[in-house]
Amino acid sequence: MIQRVAPTRATVLFLGESGVGKEKFARTLHDVSPRAAQPFVAINCAAIPETLIESELFGVEKGGFSGAAQSRPGRFERADGGTLFLDEISTLSLVAQGKLLRALQEGEIERIGDTRIRQVDVRVIAASNDDLRALVDAGQFRADLYYRLNVFPVRIPPLRERKEDILLLVEHFLNHYSALHQRAVSGLTESAIEALMRYPWPGNIRELENIIERGVILAPDGGGIDIMHLFTSGEKINPEQASAAKAPATGDSAAGHLPSLLRAALADGALSLDILEELALDAAVDLAAGNVSAAAKILGTTRARVAYRLSGRKVAHPPADRE
Repeated sequence: MIQRVAPTRATVLFLGESGVGKEKFARTLHDVSPRAAQPFVAINCAAIPETLIESELFGVEKGGFSGAAQSRPGRFERADGGTLFLDEISTLSLVAQGKLLRALQEGEIERIGDTRIRQVDVRVIAASNDDLRALVDAGQFRADLYYRLNVFPVRIPPLRERKEDILLLVEHFLNHYSALHQRAVSGLTESAIEALMRYPWPGNIRELENIIERGVILAPDGGGIDIMHLFTSGEKINPEQASAAKAPATGDSAAGHLPSLLRAALADGALSLDILEELALDAAVDLAAGNVSAAAKILGTTRARVAYRLSGRKVAHPPADRE
């Protein structure tokens, strides 16, 4: 949808829970649009006091109000030719909403304390984690502004509904924070990956980012990030997940069923757990003809875990992933 709307001048409204990455999507839309070389200006409407929001959006002329010692352009002027991102737009007062509507409809603004009308060429992207239609029904949001913003709505699903993205995001944050904090970690343990995939992520991507940064800091040098390094701030996880890393091995009964050659190789130190895993992974991918989901079924595990392991090394037969 972003690729489709980016070349146009249409106003875009991103909807979704807090932490789903609405500003990232807005920046992506700007970067793939014809305005990419022009300014991208963002403002969090909830972070600006109501008494200042008008001057922040439209600017102020010297002497426009007490303390205005010099003229200052607002966000609309700074974004001229580019994109203006209005986050948490539902927090604007009804008065500010009315002035914003005029700017959107007419393409012109007026600084506080000024009589000059200034033309601006701005592509507006708005975002909200509230149900704007419900706010309109409640009389807390102007209907005319809602319909002006709701030209091209894009709902960003919460992380719990797009779990296929979790491991991609984990890899990105792991690389970023390992470099930032100059920590060398080997990756995530199997139990940690399983916990990440099962966790409901009420804070979405923002929460995932914080947890991975925490894990990078707490994990031992050269070691892996485990569950106890991630969920240390009262997050509610399944008790079975929390104890997974501590579960005792049941290899004695299984060992009796291992072929004698394999047992001998293990006894001689010719095989390791990593090598065994790679052999099993390659064999499953071969049997599945490169289909990651089918390989996961053969191994009795999840597609996400197989994909994570394959992404960390070169595989003899790269997965075609034809599911």
